Amino acid sequence: MKFRTFVSLLRSGQLALLLSITRLARPCYRAAFLASGLSSGLLRSLGTIPLSLDALAVRCKVDVGMRDGLKAWLEFGAALGELRSGPQGYSLRSKLARQLVDPANDAAAALIEETATLDNNFIIRAPRLLREPGRFTLNDGDARLVARSSRVSEPFICEMVDAVVPLRGHVKLFEIGCGAAAYIRHAAMRNPELIALGLELQGEAAALAAENIAKWNLTERVRIEVGDVMARSPEPVFDMATLHQNIYYFPVHDRVRVLEHVRLFLKPEGRLLLTTWCQGHGLGTGLLNLWATMSDGGGPLPTCAEMTAQLEQAGFCGIQQRKLIPGESFYAFIGVAPKDPLRR
Repeated sequence: MKFRTFVSLLRSGQLALLLSITRLARPCYRAAFLASGLSSGLLRSLGTIPLSLDALAVRCKVDVGMRDGLKAWLEFGAALGELRSGPQGYSLRSKLARQLVDPANDAAAALIEETATLDNNFIIRAPRLLREPGRFTLNDGDARLVARSSRVSEPFICEMVDAVVPLRGHVKLFEIGCGAAAYIRHAAMRNPELIALGLELQGEAAALAAENIAKWNLTERVRIEVGDVMARSPEPVFDMATLHQNIYYFPVHDRVRVLEHVRLFLKPEGRLLLTTWCQGHGLGTGLLNLWATMSDGGGPLPTCAEMTAQLEQAGFCGIQQRKLIPGESFYAFIGVAPKDPLRR
């Protein structure tokens, strides 16, 4: 570059603008690379020992005509600092990449896949939907991926499960929107006498939950079903009901009716544990509020006061509220069904 060109770009502000875009692009590319490597299995193939291009191509069943493409993808990963290219082949370089291929960190791996794919898609499509008929639907997402990524909140929600599930004694749990069934598992491990029904609206997520329940040897105590809770006739046979991170799947004007319907599944003095993100600051809260507000059948995240009021209107007593993550708008609400099951 000639000095005159450099000075011209500097004075016009174009150089600073280009540098800002470059700095912004790198983390975007990095997230996309990691997400594609995780979803394709390529990163996990590199998680143990270095592999040559040919060995990796064979292991991942890459078409012969696309080996140059595989090499270009690997070299791009090396340029990002995620991979290492050496005499023995390619291997994982960054600490983040090594952590994400660890099966113990599956929820974090799913979260970065969701961020780079689903979340970016929602953000990009949102302004267009403002001028067109139609909204986001559950079919726009990936039920299995969302069920996996939602487990990043598991340690905080499990604290509340511990607070409401006794260590012993017969307990019948009804989990509405059971996702991967992680919270049912935690409750069942805490209390060996607990039995549960997990209801899931999306078939793919229900299939994942059923697979997990079988893997965890809980099929004798836990049943997973596909269905809409609002289409189910209530019987007051459960000691406890749980709604985790899904109240915003219902429109605001319908939430009291939904909560009242859920209450009718509970025995007198049975308890509801509801966890949800609420209105507040933060990128995660803002993104979830965007998706929920613009989704078919959904609605904005509730405020804490609004959630408490809706539970009271639905007939729950003794409402308790607890912030689960310091600095974040993630809350748990506990409500008790009245002694008189006909109370409205």
